[in-house]
Amino acid sequence: NTNLTLGLFRGERLAAVGRVETHPLGGGRRQAAAAVRWARRAARGASVDSVVFGTVVPALRPALKEAARALGVPAPLEIGPGTALGLRLAVRTPSEVGADRVLNALAARALHGAPCVVVDFGTATTFDCVSGRGDYLGGAILPGPQLAAKALRLHTAKLPEVPVAPTRRVIGKDTVECIQAGLYWGYLGMIERVLKMTLAEMRAPKAKVVLTGGLAPLFAKHLPGALHEPELTLQGLRLAAKKVTDSKC
Repeated sequence: NTNLTLGLFRGERLAAVGRVETHPLGGGRRQAAAAVRWARRAARGASVDSVVFGTVVPALRPALKEAARALGVPAPLEIGPGTALGLRLAVRTPSEVGADRVLNALAARALHGAPCVVVDFGTATTFDCVSGRGDYLGGAILPGPQLAAKALRLHTAKLPEVPVAPTRRVIGKDTVECIQAGLYWGYLGMIERVLKMTLAEMRAPKAKVVLTGGLAPLFAKHLPGALHEPELTLQGLRLAAKKVTDSKC
């Protein structure tokens, strides 16, 4: 919803990571062109053997396929909730689960075992749960801190948009510090409460908690025991592509 995250893998090694802003979208052609330029630079003259993608922005799908063709891959692999990945989606409507949430759950299970919970700090902050049996159970979605900061600016007359950052105190001494204190400590409180209730409902108090997304490092130091995986979704894409390829062999 905010950035298109790009990863170049050489075998199982994530060799390069890039990001392209997705707003304003405008059909996705600008993003596709930027993705192709990035991939060619990252590949350093080598050919791209395959392209795998997942998106929660339907308007980007044609652009991503166009980018793959420009890289010499006429049939890219798209990963979504309907892809056979060996991850049972134990929810009411599996088709509604975002590709990023499926990929995060798949990667967390593979890297850290089950049960586990993924907290993804993106445009939305999402919680995704994997049971001890390895099934995807669902989770929770709340607006991300950056989205809340933007909403304050858009829907008030005088409050500015400020970067999300921890403050030394909760009682701010000027407008910017007040907003930052509310955003950071307020969101940390929400995360702690939702996480506590999630682990209780899963009956898995020792489940691994995996943090990912752009703001994860800001909150990780106040979530003891949580594991930080910066590029969990990209690892999920790699694992998904391998599962699909292996199933065809």
